[in-house]
Amino acid sequence: MLALDQHPARPEWAQRIVSELPARWQKRLFGKWQKTRNAFDASILTAEGDATRSAAHWLLNTVDQLKTVNIPLDATDADICARAQELAAHCVELGGIFREWEWRAALETVCQANHVTAPYIKNRSTAETEINRLTCPIWWRRQLRKAHAKAVEAAAISIGYVNRSRDIYVSNESVRRRAQQNRRNAAMMEATKLRNEDGFELTVAEAAAKGTANKAIRRGELMTRIAGFERIAVDCGHVGLFFTMTCPSRMHKWRSVGEGKVIENKKYDGTTPKEAQEHLSQVWARIRTALARRGFNWYGFRIAEPNHDGTPHWHILVFFDDRWSGISARTALPRVCAMVRRYALQDSGTERGAKKHRVDFRPMDASKGTAAGYIAKYVSKNIDGYRVEKDLFGNDALTTARRVEAWAATWRIRQFQQVGGPPVTVWREMRRIKELPADAPEHLVQAHIACNKHDADSDFPAKAAWDAYCKAQGGVFTGRNYRIKLATESDGGTGRYGEALAPRPVGVHTIAMVQFRDGIVTGTKAIETLVKSVRHVWEFLRAGGGSTKAGIARPWTRVNNCTRENFAGIAKRFEAVPRLMGPMQKTSNFEFFGPVNWPEIERGLNA
Repeated sequence: MLALDQHPARPEWAQRIVSELPARWQKRLFGKWQKTRNAFDASILTAEGDATRSAAHWLLNTVDQLKTVNIPLDATDADICARAQELAAHCVELGGIFREWEWRAALETVCQANHVTAPYIKNRSTAETEINRLTCPIWWRRQLRKAHAKAVEAAAISIGYVNRSRDIYVSNESVRRRAQQNRRNAAMMEATKLRNEDGFELTVAEAAAKGTANKAIRRGELMTRIAGFERIAVDCGHVGLFFTMTCPSRMHKWRSVGEGKVIENKKYDGTTPKEAQEHLSQVWARIRTALARRGFNWYGFRIAEPNHDGTPHWHILVFFDDRWSGISARTALPRVCAMVRRYALQDSGTERGAKKHRVDFRPMDASKGTAAGYIAKYVSKNIDGYRVEKDLFGNDALTTARRVEAWAATWRIRQFQQVGGPPVTVWREMRRIKELPADAPEHLVQAHIACNKHDADSDFPAKAAWDAYCKAQGGVFTGRNYRIKLATESDGGTGRYGEALAPRPVGVHTIAMVQFRDGIVTGTKAIETLVKSVRHVWEFLRAGGGSTKAGIARPWTRVNNCTRENFAGIAKRFEAVPRLMGPMQKTSNFEFFGPVNWPEIERGLNA
């Protein structure tokens, strides 16, 4: 006779099946199982059995779809850290069985079993750095956190919690997880001090507050750049266009009907917000490529934000010359709109309402206000809710900003992206330069004045001028041929995983053509100017006293000098380690992967 928790007709069985899900999800799934289980006609002899089988089949399939990672969806961050330690130790143990190249194949299997993307390996010379990652608890912790966050949110969408009538934009579980992460980061930054070579000390939190990690500074810089683009458009007589692109209906879990009501979308195909964002990125790439082929250029910004059900949509503000290349009498605005609509509707373009709702165009009208003022509410809503009282659905702006930030962090979605124009990296580096040499080229002087908060004719501070910086760089359509570039140097150091560190910025450099006269000969020559920025060498102050140089030392590398063996011998040795093979075996609250198909791996390596 079956135990109570093993019979699919018993509530105890259903409770056991959903036991590893968050509490409110358990209640929702159990309720639907119970409703399906009890929905039968008692006058039909086989009806109860059919209803039991249908309910059990639905519950098992639903829970299997939700468990896309080998970590319980209600796991805490401490559980994830413990799992990372176990996996790192497990990968180190595998090194005692295999040589380096076979070891790498085994580690890839561990990644696949835990739904983590293995580090990309170019050739055997880089295998060491990838193995260092896979045997590092910190690397596993980061990967598992990302995978677990996406799995939890995808499950919440699947169950039906993310919509305007329940958890708008993102699930409450993801909001709480992000809040906990922010508190951990804030506590760490407050507890960690930095000291430079001059003896100046400050906390990491104070240092972060001076940069774009500060939401007010981030919002201010975005608005500075948007306003600068608009001033260029006014000076050049360019037109402005604001348009919104949304995803096909198959990517939306819910449909809005009436005031505040939603119904489940029967066309929904399970697309996650990350996949929907990739779809919009592909559409955007096709639009830009098609316009570039026609010699068309534009500049501005795009903003990604969620619909009420978490599916992203894009707001795009661009400026461009309204003369279409080729025939000056033809205007560009309607042709740009037609091009955008054409590519935006390539996927499911014939569905009902697609032409009306999928792309919405609003040409900018100076008589109704500035373009920067129009887009300001979208920037504020997606950062800190500054001067925005309510969102589109009547929610408090501060609450909305928190939920949108959690949504972007969970799905790893870039919210703001500049379109065209010179790079902002050089703009920020120029602010680190105190003085220019006396013989600096004029365009470098003008860029320095634009970036560095002083009025050229007085000692009073002035607003940074993005439009002046763009002109100094050669214009807003300069593309990759901008005049002032970032100067970098490599110190030859290595990172945590033993690979060379990327070159670090040290200033800016530019090339200017100058006239010269040598006796009776005149001509032009190129002169390169390199200007170093002000940078400090920081030390992290340890809590127990003492300090350590900023940066990460090269980790130890495990060396395995075993004689090369064939896969048959390796498989026998692997089978001799019972904890690593066989059926799923529990350690703490987690499970290791099952048997490895070594013949399949061998075929892949020999292919």
